[in-house]
Amino acid sequence: MKNIFISICLFIFAVSLFATDVSGDQSGTWDLTGSPYNIIGEIFVPAGLTLEIEAGVEVIAMGNYKITALGNIMAEGTIADSIRFHGENGLYWGGLRLEDEAVESIFDYCRISNTNDSNDYGIHSINSPVRIDHSYLDDHQKGIQFSALSAANPSYMEIKNSKVAFVQKSGITIVDNSNVLIDSCEVTQCGLGASFYGAIQLSLQSNTHSCSPIITNNYIHHNDKQGLTLANLFGYENMAPTVEYNDVSYNYTGIYLYAGKGTYTWNHIHHNFVENNADSGAGVMLYGNQATAVFTYNEIDHNYTGLYLTNGATVNLGDLNNTNPSDDGYNCIYDNIFYTGEEFSVYNASASNVTAENTVWDDDPPIDVTIIDGNDNAAYGIVDYEPTLSPFAPPAGVSVLVNNGFINLTIALGTEYPTYANMEGYNIYRDGELIAPMLTSPFFIDPIPAVPGLSVNYGATIVYEGGFESTITDTTIFIPHILNPLQNPFVSLLGLFSWDPPEPGSTSNFLYCNVYIDGTLLGNQIYSPWQFSGLTPGESYFAEVSAVYEAGESDPVGVQFYYLGTEYESPQNVTYELFPDYIHLEWDAPNAYVDLYQIYLDGDLLTETSELSFDIFNVTSGVNYEIWVVAVYIDGGVSEPVFLNILFVGGDDILNLKTELLGNHPNPFNPSTTISFTLSVKDYQDAKLEIYNLKGQKIKIISPSLCHPELVEGRGGHFNVTWDSTDQADKPVSSG
Repeated sequence: MKNIFISICLFIFAVSLFATDVSGDQSGTWDLTGSPYNIIGEIFVPAGLTLEIEAGVEVIAMGNYKITALGNIMAEGTIADSIRFHGENGLYWGGLRLEDEAVESIFDYCRISNTNDSNDYGIHSINSPVRIDHSYLDDHQKGIQFSALSAANPSYMEIKNSKVAFVQKSGITIVDNSNVLIDSCEVTQCGLGASFYGAIQLSLQSNTHSCSPIITNNYIHHNDKQGLTLANLFGYENMAPTVEYNDVSYNYTGIYLYAGKGTYTWNHIHHNFVENNADSGAGVMLYGNQATAVFTYNEIDHNYTGLYLTNGATVNLGDLNNTNPSDDGYNCIYDNIFYTGEEFSVYNASASNVTAENTVWDDDPPIDVTIIDGNDNAAYGIVDYEPTLSPFAPPAGVSVLVNNGFINLTIALGTEYPTYANMEGYNIYRDGELIAPMLTSPFFIDPIPAVPGLSVNYGATIVYEGGFESTITDTTIFIPHILNPLQNPFVSLLGLFSWDPPEPGSTSNFLYCNVYIDGTLLGNQIYSPWQFSGLTPGESYFAEVSAVYEAGESDPVGVQFYYLGTEYESPQNVTYELFPDYIHLEWDAPNAYVDLYQIYLDGDLLTETSELSFDIFNVTSGVNYEIWVVAVYIDGGVSEPVFLNILFVGGDDILNLKTELLGNHPNPFNPSTTISFTLSVKDYQDAKLEIYNLKGQKIKIISPSLCHPELVEGRGGHFNVTWDSTDQADKPVSSG
């Protein structure tokens, strides 16, 4: 049996020191600053206009006035700040009347109280679309009416997650409208007046219309008259609601079908009677030869009478003799005991026969004792109750999932159909063999029992009080192979894709690896790595690789990467400067993907640094040093070194340094080379570096100050400058 969930509405109201008197035509916004709004005359919302009522507003009727919306109303409160409509000090007023057939009105988190005139409702929608949610309607003559009388295309109307209570007649009335939803509401303390009105009442007043709404997940209880009434007083054809998953209890009568039809599924109809009142107590009452409803999966218990039929009515409680599987019974009817002690499961005082096959019945007393039909009175129709259904219902369902070498089995809560039997535990079966008896939990974990690639059947039964066991509910699962994925995918900045082998434990033979980029299969190979080609430098890509086994392909593993190009760029513009006791190196970063730089001295690693400069100490004047500067990238890649051959002249020796061109490196080059030279102290100020082509034409002039603008004036020393093959106008020159 599905549980019924009813939303509880909290109503909290703001308080203002001032009030706003309203009457006549109203539109725009009733805001919180003007609250409360005192209705001192009839209110009309003009056609085509909207009245918006803000959260927290209080609307107080000062007399028997009504709000009539020819346009629409938007009253949207919140759980913390709802909207209140009521009469002053409980004074009765005219309620809300909705007439716009095109634009929807909304009442959310509202409380609407105190209408009691015979023609007034809390909300009366006359073929006007409306949505009522999280609201509470109380103290009315009639709570809500959804009417589409004479409408060819009825508007949609719904009430959800709301409560209707303390109503003299019907809490919710639906007239000639099948386009209605009542969902997850509590309807209680209705029908308090002398006349018989159902807490929810359907009325069909035209043979050309229908009244077949959806009524689901509601709690309909403790009403003075019927819980649900189908009042088809004129005997028209089209009154067949869908009524499902409701709890209908503690009413005078549970459901009353006056010439009504419909489908009734998974409802719990119980404890409907007034103590010692012989006219009360039917869980379901059917009247008239057009009462022909279909009941399946309902639990009907602890009423005075389970079902009572009269005046030609019939009901389908289960018919296995037709081809329609939707009326195969599965109801559970038990413990419906009249106040004098007799048990009446079905009392068929109608001349029509009743099909009640495939139903769970009491077995004490015997079924034929609890059924009153033509076997007891020749004027009554026969109740066909055979075959019956076992009270030991199987589980509602079983699901299995393979996870990390185990089978996770879950038994769905509830039973396949309603039952009165008391459950004690579950038995678990694998391929028909009991492997776990009398579990109290609906969860079970089983190590994978079969060779991968085969199927296994798992099932569960319910063990009931007394040791009775239900039939099995089972499912078959294919045990897949374990296909472990590859591990640790990595792509270098130059597009070299590598990965590690899968973890041990795969149950199929490995064949090869599939390589993908941005979701496209590039090819396959057995081992890592894979060199991507044809990529665009400076772009990002997503690389994936999967392991392909004899039994199939594993899940791919992937990594996003940036493609730098075909080589790791070396440090740029490497320069040096000689000081009396050290060599100062500087360079520029080639790009943003360098992690650190390595400095080598005469072939040995001297240091690693993330800076763009370094000072080499402990050098000897007159000694020639070979220095390399290497870029190490974030992916571990290493650039070609930049070579420097430096004759260190330090201390006083620098004063004797001659002006001399030391050559360039690399040579030949493309597109740049580093030119090294020394300058004496006397030549520093006026020296310049001139570059010529093979024809003796001057290409470019470079001042030493451009090489080392930070040098102190008046000093000589070692210099080097990178020439990028451009002329004085910074235009590229041809080779030669």
